[in-house]
Amino acid sequence: MNLRQASSLGASAPARPTVALRIGFLKKVYGLFTASLVVSSLGAMCAIYIGAPDPEEAGLERAMPPVVELFAAHPFLCMGATLAVMIGARAARRVPGLNLLALFGMAAFLGVATAPALYLAQAAAGLGGTLSADPVRDAFILTVLTFGSLTLGVLLSKDDLSFLASGLVMGAMVVLGAMLLNALLGSTLLGLAISSVSVLLFGGYVLYNTSRLIHSDEEDPVGGAIDLYLNFINLFSSILHILSGRHV
Repeated sequence: MNLRQASSLGASAPARPTVALRIGFLKKVYGLFTASLVVSSLGAMCAIYIGAPDPEEAGLERAMPPVVELFAAHPFLCMGATLAVMIGARAARRVPGLNLLALFGMAAFLGVATAPALYLAQAAAGLGGTLSADPVRDAFILTVLTFGSLTLGVLLSKDDLSFLASGLVMGAMVVLGAMLLNALLGSTLLGLAISSVSVLLFGGYVLYNTSRLIHSDEEDPVGGAIDLYLNFINLFSSILHILSGRHV
């Protein structure tokens, strides 16, 4: 092989995307991701505050907001609806116009679906004995720090972490099976173990999806935002469950 042939082969080889080349795409992804978190927060606040009775007038037994009470009273229905919404959002991710509606609709619904956990965590903290005195605030701060640190690490290292895919899928199946089992057993210890493993699992998904967005030639910012949003909300929920657990 002469130098001319070698140079022509090198020119025809596809260049791997870099952070610099993907910066425009990443801005769109993280812009949509941030907007989805805002929508989700608004959904949770609406569920907690709209129609909430005055505890002094209604009594502690009836002080739970109606939407929160509805979701808390039907956990399996909530789980099924949440799964359906996530599947629907991912199915619509490549349909122009509908994909944005699916992203923000999913974010709003999951914000409402997360409201019971937020409400009960703060109620448990008010009784004392939880790992954190303000579990919602601390869970959010820890989630932002964890998510940000993992994302920044991938952006700086530029490592291709596609090899994590198979292990993460297996881990997700194990966690899902454990969650279904604990829905029947109601074990506090098993629930804590599931949440602890979930923090590691969804931390791994943050690494994998961030790396995929950098190294692939994908041009689907809505799909990328959906993946990052689900990683964030699952990471937050797992940390919240740990911090709102009673330790006395």
